[in-house]
Amino acid sequence: MTKIQTRIALMASAAALVFGVSANSMAQSEQHAQHGVAAGQTAQAGHAGHDMPGHEMMQSMQAMHQKMSSMQMSGNHDHDFATMMRSHHQAGIDMAKAQLKHGKDPQMQAMAKKIISDQTKEIKKLDQWLAKHPAPAK
Repeated sequence: MTKIQTRIALMASAAALVFGVSANSMAQSEQHAQHGVAAGQTAQAGHAGHDMPGHEMMQSMQAMHQKMSSMQMSGNHDHDFATMMRSHHQAGIDMAKAQLKHGKDPQMQAMAKKIISDQTKEIKKLDQWLAKHPAPAK
């Protein structure tokens, strides 16, 4: 096997591992979200009083994935990109706020503050662009 083939194989293996773990984690978090939920209750109601480490960050990620996967694409790549990135940045802000609330490490606290500042500015820019470029009529 050549050096390039070896690198490609290693990168493919790493990607498969990452995506496999991510898919498994998402499946587990979805199963966990339904844990203890009686018929007619929402997943959130079933978790009343649940203060697990990372729970707020998982809720933020799940909300982002739900919102982004239910978005109607306009057919205009620029508009769709801006709309989806807005949700992505908001989830980053929500996760950073959870870090400030529960985290202890000074470097992570500083990074969370920077993320909130930077992503808030990015959302403002995206909102301004979206206001000037409404979704095309279907």
